[in-house]
Amino acid sequence: MKSVPRSSQNTVEFTASLPFSQHSLFQYLANCRWFRRVRANGRLDIGGYDYYLGTTWRNHMLELHFDANQGCFLGQPAGSESTLTIAPQGLTKTDLMGELGHLLALPVYQLALPFTHEAWRQLEYTHVLAGTTS
Repeated sequence: MKSVPRSSQNTVEFTASLPFSQHSLFQYLANCRWFRRVRANGRLDIGGYDYYLGTTWRNHMLELHFDANQGCFLGQPAGSESTLTIAPQGLTKTDLMGELGHLLALPVYQLALPFTHEAWRQLEYTHVLAGTTS
């Protein structure tokens, strides 16, 4: 996952290395820095999640980094020696993998959908043929 500060586009790259390792994720996030302005209502967004910091820091710019040992975001307000600790949202295995965790637990010979092998193959063909006209 690559974060681009002040950009409207973030690039996310995942590898299929399983099982999920929260330690590896935390180590990766520890190498990143983000800059966010606290809104007038005392809220800011990190990764699509809304965090309430209180109105003390409204309209302040924060430099954020992730502490892999504590498993939390640390925010440094501009012009202040204070450090804010922010508990992360959306970093659990269930949040990140969604239904994939359940599908990976299925035996390899069992189809994940209630299709026969032939019906599944035909469905895959329709995805390949989508957009073609005759």
